[in-house]
Amino acid sequence: MTTVRKQPLREQFEMERRRAAFLSFLAGAGAGIIVADMWVSHWLGVPGGLAIGGLAYAVVWTYETLMWRREHG
Repeated sequence: MTTVRKQPLREQFEMERRRAAFLSFLAGAGAGIIVADMWVSHWLGVPGGLAIGGLAYAVVWTYETLMWRREHG
């Protein structure tokens, strides 16, 4: 069985994509906790923040993936 090595550029892209998505999650979760706690309900502070953070993660990850496919096929 042979192992397929990914190109160094692809490995660097995947590492950066995960990093950018995680940082977006942190920012989205922080802002989401504040917004949900102040303007929605005190009981939805943390769950609302995590949901918004998850949405931010998904948006960045999807965008980065689409741009990679557009540029590199």
